[in-house]
Amino acid sequence: MKDKCNREIKHIRFSITSKCNLKCMYCDREGFTPKTSELTVDEITKLCKVLAEILNVTRIKFTGGEPLCREEIVQIIKNVSNLLLYKDISMTTNGLLLYEKAEELYKAGLNRINVSLASLKPKEYNKVYGSDSLDKVLKGLQKAKEVGFDPIKLNFVLMKGINDTEMEDLIDFCRKNGFILQLIELHEVSDAVGGNGEFYKKHHLDVKPIIEDLESKAEKIIVRGSMQNRKVFILPNSMIVETITPSHEFCMGCTKLRVGCDGNLFGCLYRSDLGKNIKEALHNHHSIAKYEQIVKQVVDSREPYY
Repeated sequence: MKDKCNREIKHIRFSITSKCNLKCMYCDREGFTPKTSELTVDEITKLCKVLAEILNVTRIKFTGGEPLCREEIVQIIKNVSNLLLYKDISMTTNGLLLYEKAEELYKAGLNRINVSLASLKPKEYNKVYGSDSLDKVLKGLQKAKEVGFDPIKLNFVLMKGINDTEMEDLIDFCRKNGFILQLIELHEVSDAVGGNGEFYKKHHLDVKPIIEDLESKAEKIIVRGSMQNRKVFILPNSMIVETITPSHEFCMGCTKLRVGCDGNLFGCLYRSDLGKNIKEALHNHHSIAKYEQIVKQVVDSREPYY
């Protein structure tokens, strides 16, 4: 299914809870504030099935809040895996509970993980996340590697005056451990959750010089046309750095449909207000054509927000 800008929906980003056990200073809450209760496990499973059938997508990423705070997270992953409709089931997590749950998640069918890691220094980590838990997250990463997760990506949000001197340290850490580094340029927080323009002005750092440096060092450069035209740099020793930079090109390459934990479907991080809640419809046993009508309405609401 394509939107009015001819962008095809190719994957789902599904928030399963608004709860979180950290207080990240750059949190965007996935661009929305839930208005009703969280979807149940059965509702999540049914919606994942409906979306796969309507959109013919095979990739889904579960997020939060913090998805590992959801008590039934392992069952959710198992149910979605058992649908046999998704070839790639992934998750973005802060890693705080990863050590305890990595093995269960892997056995349930989770294919890969992204772990938020803005610093390797305890003091800076605490400043960013409001928690003295860096060691626990690092242990979780090693556990995830041991049980078989591959690839493991680290989400590194670059912030001026906080972690802007740690880029090389993160690259070395990823190289030694076989992780992929995702360099993320700080974006302005969505108005849906009360945008904090002062924070952006104070800590935003233009990553263009860093990208130019990566280009000069890279042995190979790939543009992920199916993933917001992200640039991927293959550095010496097979080290991989992906870059996420909000821009015109980024938006025009967007192939994502978002699902809020309350059942709200929306097409853009910045415009959850254009979404449509599908929760009630899930209980009305509609034909697939009716669900398709709802999804199409949301997809058609997508605009080039750049």
